[in-house]
Amino acid sequence: MSRSWWAKCLLLIFVTVLSLVYVYPTVARLDLEKTKFPFKQKINLGLDLQGGLYLVLGVDFNKVYKDVLDRQVSSLDSRLKEKNIPFTSVRLIQQGFPAEDPRIVVDFDPAQHGDIYALLKKEFAYTLRFAGDKPNEFELGIPSSYRQDIRDKTINQSIEVIRNRIDEFGVSEPSITSQGSDRIVVELPGVKEVERAKDLIGRTAKLEFKIADDKSLTGAQVAALVADTKVSLSTGKFSENVAKINEMLKGKIPADDEIDFERVGGTGPNKVGAQFVPYLLHSKAEVTGEDLQDANVQIDPQDQRPNVSFTMNPRGGALFEKVTGENIGRRLAIVLDGLVQSAPVIQSKIGARGQITMGRSGGDEVMREAKDLAIVLRAGALPAQLDFLEQRVIGPSLGADSIHKGAMAALIGSIAVFIFVSVYYRVSGLIATFSLILNVLFVLASLVGLEATLTLPGIAGIALTVGIAVDSNVVIYERIREELHAGKNIHGAVEAGFQKAFRTILDANVTNAIAAVVLLMYGTGPIKGFAVSLLIGIVTTLFTAVFVCKVVFDAYLHWVESRGGKQLSI
Repeated sequence: MSRSWWAKCLLLIFVTVLSLVYVYPTVARLDLEKTKFPFKQKINLGLDLQGGLYLVLGVDFNKVYKDVLDRQVSSLDSRLKEKNIPFTSVRLIQQGFPAEDPRIVVDFDPAQHGDIYALLKKEFAYTLRFAGDKPNEFELGIPSSYRQDIRDKTINQSIEVIRNRIDEFGVSEPSITSQGSDRIVVELPGVKEVERAKDLIGRTAKLEFKIADDKSLTGAQVAALVADTKVSLSTGKFSENVAKINEMLKGKIPADDEIDFERVGGTGPNKVGAQFVPYLLHSKAEVTGEDLQDANVQIDPQDQRPNVSFTMNPRGGALFEKVTGENIGRRLAIVLDGLVQSAPVIQSKIGARGQITMGRSGGDEVMREAKDLAIVLRAGALPAQLDFLEQRVIGPSLGADSIHKGAMAALIGSIAVFIFVSVYYRVSGLIATFSLILNVLFVLASLVGLEATLTLPGIAGIALTVGIAVDSNVVIYERIREELHAGKNIHGAVEAGFQKAFRTILDANVTNAIAAVVLLMYGTGPIKGFAVSLLIGIVTTLFTAVFVCKVVFDAYLHWVESRGGKQLSI
């Protein structure tokens, strides 16, 4: 045998041994935490094989558009005052317009029409469009281009925030993808704490610090006003109920105030039986979580209860210090997702550090709540409220059954191929069978090395890989037969067969790869799992059909020629 053959043989042995090392922990079902085996990594199993949680989340873009215009109202109001342009009012109007297209109305003296129009065209041309133009009034809406940017940014930012939270939660290989224009699909393999995972994902984590207005109304007066509305906070959507209460109490509370609630008591993840304590707060948040730098769980040395301590960035620290310094003796409410977490009295000026006191739950529950709160604060706030539209919990027994049936189907199909090719091509068929077995080994090892996720369609992709690979062997062997029938000797026929078949094999696999890439780019969930296995299989098929099969066939050819044989078992 030549030196080049031995070099190829050593390369094949090295790749095979390395693949066996990669696959062994999975096949042997090793406990990676206890085993002494040096390589500690397994094939990641998808949701359909491992079990877990499947969620479809919807984004309420009507509320997003309203929030965007709320910010535009504040910005436009500030710019008009900075430019010393007189105006009557800048207000948001939703009634009389579609929910997805709220409007801003600017009222002014007709003499200021030109100045306000010029300011809007210069500074707000991208974010606001003219929907109505009167001598003393402008009606403004969101332009279609900016609307699309809002949708894209909201979806992408939501996916990123969810991914950051799940990474800290400890889920391996989560799948988080957008579906359509307003939905997000989350797949969490192996998750057992379903309600905790849902709470972690769906919590908006909008952190605000608001000054309590205890001078206008006492706590008892606020509670009486809330009771008069007869709105129950325990049923329906909490945020909508709070908004309804504030709407009903307009004129009875100061215009720049709002009522928020602290939830006290309750049992279970949904806090059944909780009581709600009302607070009258200034509507404007003095400091928000946008300036939050870090958050961690700490134990209070006085009562040994966990709290969440937070650190602001330099900008937030300076603002926090200013606000607390100007309001010593007043209560500062810490509001998270519309719920008051605590409302301590400001005793002195506070800098960049503070803490959020947890509720009155006990034991492990309050510690878990503190840890989850720290996670969502560190990962950042969701840009929009997410609604759970669909939920499926897949049990591990169903996943195990899928693995068993999928693997059995792939095994039976592969064995049928092995038997056929071995009978039809005899010794050459056995060589093809050997290369096919190595092909499957290389696919599994690649899944481990690339940290890809194996799904049930992925198992189908591996079975299809065997079919594609044997097709490559058929093309090579039929070409060798043609060369032998043309009168070439066995050595020349083998060389010509591999060389002339290579172009056909390459064309076929490139075509398959293009289809797999399209599935990977535009498919979701199971389709991507199939595409990943198929792409890896295409690469390993080219390697085994062209390289591995040739190395083994050269050894077989040398053995035949060394015994004076002039015919191949093909």
